[in-house]
Amino acid sequence: MSVAAVVVSFNRLDYLKKCLRALEAQTRPLDEIIVIENGSTDGSAEYVTQNHPGITLFETGANLGGAGGFAWGVELAIQKGHSFAWLMDDDAEPRPGALAPLLDVMESDSPPAFAAPLVRDQNGAVVPGNLPPISTNAESQLRAQRLGGTAISHTTFVGALIDLKLAAATTLPYADFFIWFDDVEYTQRLARSSFGVLLMSSEVQHPNNVAVVDMGWRLYYFLRNSLWLTRLGRPTKVMAYQPVVRFVGLAILAARQFPVAKSKKTWLSGTLRGLYAGMFTLPRPLEPGELWNSLGPERRSSIASRL
Repeated sequence: MSVAAVVVSFNRLDYLKKCLRALEAQTRPLDEIIVIENGSTDGSAEYVTQNHPGITLFETGANLGGAGGFAWGVELAIQKGHSFAWLMDDDAEPRPGALAPLLDVMESDSPPAFAAPLVRDQNGAVVPGNLPPISTNAESQLRAQRLGGTAISHTTFVGALIDLKLAAATTLPYADFFIWFDDVEYTQRLARSSFGVLLMSSEVQHPNNVAVVDMGWRLYYFLRNSLWLTRLGRPTKVMAYQPVVRFVGLAILAARQFPVAKSKKTWLSGTLRGLYAGMFTLPRPLEPGELWNSLGPERRSSIASRL
């Protein structure tokens, strides 16, 4: 079985350098490291080419957001025949022994759909925003405990190791999310076919980004994607009205953003467009193979030959 690390990078060269060094220092060596370069202008692509010739560099040619980058990353890992993909942004810094325990549970007799590490900041504190919710499914908890972990309902793309057989049987991460909640939706979807597990024995360092008071242009994505996440889920008959409840809650949240918004025009546009798009549109699903087939034969051959 083989495992590829998938790193999505955009204009954070200093972080990227640390991430790649950490990946190359794993006690269980990776079979491949794939960097999805999202149109950076800080020399990231040149750095990878010059200093890490053994790494597979895939340049998207534009900023597709984290969501678009991970869609491409999962696609390439599937097409190149890997068994597992270790997903992370360029600001993740796995501890040297982070991969090994994740891989152990994925190769067990009762493997989960994905295994997630504990995420800590540079001071060693657990990052609250990356602490996944515990699953309420009793059977999943029993299976996770046998593996030495805790069952979780979903996780972030900060060191999540996913089973590519399951990934090949569902649509890719929704590229249309651009930023925020694409990882929640995707790992939640994978967990439905099995379960997810959090392992305290695996750690990844990640900045503890303080919540932004004024979301600015990101407010649109927060509102739209929150509603998409709700509508793409599986509400029970009793909770069939859940998107409406979520809509009201998000409208209240947007109203609270108004006093701190530096640009009232951006706030108004983001609020109206985000709530409308969240209720009346959905992201376009991409089946595994669609992105791959969109590449020309020469580029597909070039990428495939790097393994």
